Amino acid sequence: MEIQEHSNYDCIIINGDSYSAPNKFKVYGDYLGEALGIPVKNFAIPGSNNDRILRSTIEYIQDIKQEYTKPLVIIGWSFIRRLEVWYYGKDKKTIRQMPDNDQSRFITLDHLLNNGLATLEQKALINDDLSLHKQLTDFYTKLYLFGNLIESLGLDYLCFSGAKNTECPIHCFPFINSLYQVQWVTQNKNFYKLHDFCIQKWAFKNDKDCDSVTGHLSEQGHKKFAELLISEVLHV
Repeated sequence: MEIQEHSNYDCIIINGDSYSAPNKFKVYGDYLGEALGIPVKNFAIPGSNNDRILRSTIEYIQDIKQEYTKPLVIIGWSFIRRLEVWYYGKDKKTIRQMPDNDQSRFITLDHLLNNGLATLEQKALINDDLSLHKQLTDFYTKLYLFGNLIESLGLDYLCFSGAKNTECPIHCFPFINSLYQVQWVTQNKNFYKLHDFCIQKWAFKNDKDCDSVTGHLSEQGHKKFAELLISEVLHV
């Protein structure tokens, strides 16, 4: 995807997990907005799963298009292994972690597991590292539908893996790799190196002040990452 003129876009929509979320310092979305001279609507939330990112992006686009006519959509996908479940309990701390409005009880299963609140049925949803066929197929099917929706709205978009998905390259799953929707995504330049690139991997090489375990970017790292997106991915 190439940006022909900065004025083509009147805002940037960003969604994702903690690798893209607003922080106490400037993050890459802020630097992109400054570079393009347009406002940024950053809806990324730490701990997000890809179902939440997809669902909320669709909702946010419909709302934002009431005010802006040509938003640029940027998505930093989370871990493919992350699952979303509905929480039926009453733990107040857990309820406060819900990323959506008060009527929704959707939450990333990791939160319930970490707090010892997952039910037996929810625990049964967890796959081992070698059993990703269903999740990987569903992920690519959703990417295909998402890409076609965004294109039908006449919008430009960029998707990449914010979280680490480099350990499940699609070519290791011959049947899944043969599917039409998977080939459509892999050949679509708006989906940037989904299994060859992630922010953590990039941070360890390019941001000496990043978190040494998770690869979360420092403020200077966010600035450098924005510069990467502008020069090598968005081609501004």
